Amino acid sequence: MEYRLIIGSNSVEWRECLAAAFRSNGIFHVLGTFSTSEIIETASDHYPDVVIWEVNAADPLPVITKISVNSPFSLIVIILRNPIEYDMSELVRSGIKGCLPVRLLPKQIVHAVELIVDAGVLCLPRFGPEYNGKSGSSDIQNYLKSLTKREQDVLALLNKGHSNQEIASALFISTSTVKSHMRSIFRKLEARNRNEAQALTMQCL
Repeated sequence: MEYRLIIGSNSVEWRECLAAAFRSNGIFHVLGTFSTSEIIETASDHYPDVVIWEVNAADPLPVITKISVNSPFSLIVIILRNPIEYDMSELVRSGIKGCLPVRLLPKQIVHAVELIVDAGVLCLPRFGPEYNGKSGSSDIQNYLKSLTKREQDVLALLNKGHSNQEIASALFISTSTVKSHMRSIFRKLEARNRNEAQALTMQCL
């Protein structure tokens, strides 16, 4: 399967370099590269499978929201210069499927996006102890320690993109039991849904 993709950035050199890396991968079809001011309209016109946007705004939420509304089936991956300045849980709730630091090499970004589209993985940056938000890694590690062994097994499969039915089959339990474990995991992690649980735990990997 080939995934249709657009890249948005105000740096022509950066976006063209990244586009070249995606074209050499084989599973991506780059529809084009665009400036930030063009990315919303382009997503609306082409309905790409993936939208990659190098954020150059203090508040990226309005752009993310407009892309989500105008092209609801697009997977949005944002590239940030300093992820620690943003509320990652809020970004996940806005609909992004990945957040990557701009320091990554183009081939590393391609690999991360491939995981997102093929395996359903939610890719987020790992934060050190200097990050003091709710999603700081030290706090999340404490939350994870409160999970039972079975809940940890369920969470590990969730982070691999498995559905409830797939988790049930892998662990030889019923889907109702999986849902029960999910509710307990969400409560202990203070997460509202699967995406938030992934967002919180992926920061500790």
